[in-house]
Amino acid sequence: MSTLNSAQEAVDTVANQAIEAALQQTFAVGGAIINNATGEVIAALHNNVLMPFPGSGTTYFLPHDPTAHGERQLVDWYYENVAPLNLPPPSQLTVVTTLDPCAMCAGSLLTAGFNVAVSAIDDYAGINYNSQFNFPSLPPQIRQQAQDTWGYYAIAAPVSRAYQGSNRPVFGGETIDSAAYFLTSSIFSASVNTVREASNNSGLPPDQLQNPANLPANSKVRQALTALSPCALTVQSANPRDPGAELAPALLKTAQQGTVFNSVALIDPFGNLLVCQAGVENLSPIRTAFMETTRNYALLRWTLMNDPDPTVRAQAEQYLTHPKYGTFVFLYAPDPTTPQAVMTFGAYGSTMEGPVPQSYPSNLQYVLLPGNTTAQTLSTLAQNLPPFYTQSVQVAPAQVLSQDLINAVKNGV
Repeated sequence: MSTLNSAQEAVDTVANQAIEAALQQTFAVGGAIINNATGEVIAALHNNVLMPFPGSGTTYFLPHDPTAHGERQLVDWYYENVAPLNLPPPSQLTVVTTLDPCAMCAGSLLTAGFNVAVSAIDDYAGINYNSQFNFPSLPPQIRQQAQDTWGYYAIAAPVSRAYQGSNRPVFGGETIDSAAYFLTSSIFSASVNTVREASNNSGLPPDQLQNPANLPANSKVRQALTALSPCALTVQSANPRDPGAELAPALLKTAQQGTVFNSVALIDPFGNLLVCQAGVENLSPIRTAFMETTRNYALLRWTLMNDPDPTVRAQAEQYLTHPKYGTFVFLYAPDPTTPQAVMTFGAYGSTMEGPVPQSYPSNLQYVLLPGNTTAQTLSTLAQNLPPFYTQSVQVAPAQVLSQDLINAVKNGV
């Protein structure tokens, strides 16, 4: 990897990643991990939310992984490589990004403890959406951490933006030219609506779906679901928005297998349990139960929707719902005092990537609250997120209605 000498060179490097993302027809955002002491580029990545299926002449389905934003991928890349490459701790590194991180990526970066340097503002989904550097979306305990470790490069005339933030990020206090700033801003703006629509609309509505519980045992779709989650299609709730005690055993058994005792289930519009995953925080602190559930289900859909066999592709389309029509159920809600909670609600927003069909109860539910938190604190965190999450997705966590489910989980914890 190359060695950089200035903020300008850093932004030019990540801008090239954003260009690669645009050519891939996904969100045009790029980022890199840079060593503060040496200026060495340790890793550079771009957004992969939409991605062609490798090794195939034809890609039938581009929605790949709603969590595959550049910064989230860089955090997981770091934890995969920190030991074999003997990398410095995150506090000695900076993630430079073309665009102000979304809630998911901001929560990921703050969880890991990286310094962060930014070129362009995202006034809809960015964590600094109001450009005031006061981070109103972050829990009070986390705001100071962001203010101490983040920076927004100054921009030369004619934009003439002053540097904003701490000097801890690499090339802190430096200036980039207006051309680099406008490239990083406009290339994202040109792609964002098209990609959001492609992601948000990548699935049949419930009235056109078929019930995957009816799939035969030799169905590749059924086998893939079972391989991902052994309890898949073994539990059915009469009302997908109101699961009962029948869901408790899967949530509890799955949670026991995780690094942290927690699990998240995805229920489809027919009431079927499709996926239930625990976290693997021992591999990366951001690989929580929700991140594993939403990411692995997306990867399963992407793989099956691009299967060489047209019968498998058709079956995947007919039986696998878009998550916006399903219901996510947490064993434990995320702790609203932590950056992981910001990451989780952000990742939910990225999974929806647009409006969610309005229903009661919410399709974002939890059985129990962690520790000493309250439902109001959790709701306040959701209500304070950047405008994309409050106006478009309308993130609204709610406790499950079934007291039987709550009691069954409490008895099993």
